[in-house]
Amino acid sequence: MSTKLPINKKTKMSDLINNRLKIHTVDNRTYTGTLLSFDKHLNLVLADTEEARITKKSLQDLRTQSQKKANKKLPISSSNTPLFPTEIPKSNKPDLARRHVGLIILRGEQIVNFTIESGVSSDNKAGTSVGSGSGSGTSRPLKQPVSKLKKIA
Repeated sequence: MSTKLPINKKTKMSDLINNRLKIHTVDNRTYTGTLLSFDKHLNLVLADTEEARITKKSLQDLRTQSQKKANKKLPISSSNTPLFPTEIPKSNKPDLARRHVGLIILRGEQIVNFTIESGVSSDNKAGTSVGSGSGSGTSRPLKQPVSKLKKIA
C-alpha cells in the first residue's frame, strides 16, 4: 500500500502533504480527505473529502437512553444530561450520515484534532509515473522551451 511515515516530535505539517487525514471538528463532524495545503492558522485544503456526522434522531436517542440510565442510578438527578460521558451506552452505535463533499477548505479554528488515515498513495506522488502519457515507456515534456527548438533553415 504505502510506506509508513514515522511520527515524532520533529514531524512537520509539510511532511503530511498528500496524506489521507481524518479530522474532527468542534461540531462533532469528521472529515476524511487528502491534505493538499495548509497555512499558519491551520486552515486546511482537503481533496476527495468525505464528511460524517451524527444524525439528530440518533443523538436524541442517545440522550434519552443516557437519561434513563442516569435516572435509574440516581433518582434525585433532574438534569437532562448525564453526569459523566461514560454513562452513554457503548453498545449503541450512533447513526452516521455520510456524504462526499470533494474539495474543501476547513478553517483552523474549527479543528479539534486530526489523525493520519493512510500515507502518500502512488497516484499522488509527483514524477513517479513513467510513461503515463505516451505509452512508449519514457516520459517527455509536452512543450519545449523556445530556446531549445531547432531552427528551421
